[in-house]
Amino acid sequence: MQIFNPLTCSVAVLILASIGCGSSTTYDVVAASGTVMLDNKPIEGVSLTLIPQAGIKGRGGYATSASDGTFTLQSAPEVMGVVPGNYMVLFRKYAMPDGSPVPPGTSAADANLINQLPEIYSHPEKSPIYATIPATGPEGLSFELSSRTGKR
Repeated sequence: MQIFNPLTCSVAVLILASIGCGSSTTYDVVAASGTVMLDNKPIEGVSLTLIPQAGIKGRGGYATSASDGTFTLQSAPEVMGVVPGNYMVLFRKYAMPDGSPVPPGTSAADANLINQLPEIYSHPEKSPIYATIPATGPEGLSFELSSRTGKR
């Protein structure tokens, strides 16, 4: 009788190792939405990225503003809302090199897209904008960007 079978042990180890490797970890999220303005006017097509700060679990969040400047944050394609906590917020608005809108399906790398917002808003080491998402969900986030100074 053979008690130790190397193949069986190898399969068992692989199964146990893969149990914790999936991306199915879920966190409680809350709905979060708001408005982004540029020079006191709603701005369309701004990509918002929430970078989790110390102690925040999960990936952060992202959204794109509509024509009236409104956005709704999500933490994954199928997950609306974000984990409560403190985040750095980055903003980008891409355009073609000639300033025209980006055609649907265009890759930033392939089209050499440019960011039309001041660099300070898209740089993780310089961004002055932070947001706190409370456990009850925010009343409505509001971000005011400036094209002249790069400050809120």
